[in-house]
Amino acid sequence: MDLNIIRVKDLMQTNVKTVRKDVNLLAATKMMRDFNVSSLVVEPENDGDAFGVITRKDIVEVMVMDPSGMISFAVDDVMTKPAFTVSTGLSISNCHQMMRMVGVRRLPVVDGTQLVGIISNADIFAKLVEDMA
Repeated sequence: MDLNIIRVKDLMQTNVKTVRKDVNLLAATKMMRDFNVSSLVVEPENDGDAFGVITRKDIVEVMVMDPSGMISFAVDDVMTKPAFTVSTGLSISNCHQMMRMVGVRRLPVVDGTQLVGIISNADIFAKLVEDMA
């Protein structure tokens, strides 16, 4: 399998769950649980703003360090922003290299400034395993 030929658009998930940055962590946690996702893309506030990402790992760290933070902290307090993003046409090989370089396991996918999906190392792993069978 040539990961230089496969594009992000071929493996990305299009049902992206988003959240506003002012939502408290408890509500964000419930969203992740209800939607069965491990991250939420944080919506930009305006055209000049960037996307952010909040992950299950971010929330677990808050819960361990300060359990009361689930109500007192907002998504904005723990999210990663700006989030690195990739375009739909990027090769999976380059996408994976970017994930490794910046130390993330998922990247929002954009078409221009429009959020169109999310790709994770789990999506790449699933493709690799599928092609091995």
